[in-house]
Amino acid sequence: LFVMPLAWVIVKIGTLVKSYGVSVMIVGLLIRLILMPFSIKATKQSQNMQKAQKDLNRLEEKYKNRTDNEAMMQKSQEMLAIYKKYNISPVGSCLMSFIQLPIFFAFLEAINRIPAIFEEYLGAFQLGTTPLVALKSGNYYYIILILLTILTTYLSLSFNMKSAGSAEQQQQMKFMTGFMIVFISIASFSLPTAIALYWIVTNGFSVIQNYIVSKRRS
Repeated sequence: LFVMPLAWVIVKIGTLVKSYGVSVMIVGLLIRLILMPFSIKATKQSQNMQKAQKDLNRLEEKYKNRTDNEAMMQKSQEMLAIYKKYNISPVGSCLMSFIQLPIFFAFLEAINRIPAIFEEYLGAFQLGTTPLVALKSGNYYYIILILLTILTTYLSLSFNMKSAGSAEQQQQMKFMTGFMIVFISIASFSLPTAIALYWIVTNGFSVIQNYIVSKRRS
């Protein structure tokens, strides 16, 4: 559904701008623009969750020592009431994650189907080379890709960390965020430059968008 159209668009834009590296970044931005309504909704959900935090904490404290079924049912009802009060949709905050994952893998597969991409350069960076291979060859400037990948991932995920509800959920979110940052940090050494460019540009766009939406609603 996504792979062939993405590959076609990357090739067409690459031919138009005379650079597959620039094409990868443009297509990444176009994808983000298409997904913008969903990502803005997710951002607003995160902000609403932050506003509801005090009420959720009081609810956790209220039922801290109660584990019977009746208390749990009552707690769930009160939590739903808080969600309704602050216009929170538990599904809405996860929607963007579910949408992004298949598109990322489709993008990865689309790039793999265009051999010409891996032979091109964007400035001094070869699109098919991974930082690990480049560093072994003495091209230490590829460390820039690793640092940008880690930084944009951290900034993007750190915003979502604030959207958890209870203290327990916050701890779970903190653990998952830490795990993802470590995972991406390790994976960044093996990401081809073309994929790294896509990752950096789309995450950078996400960070800027979250900042703008947050400022407008503050």
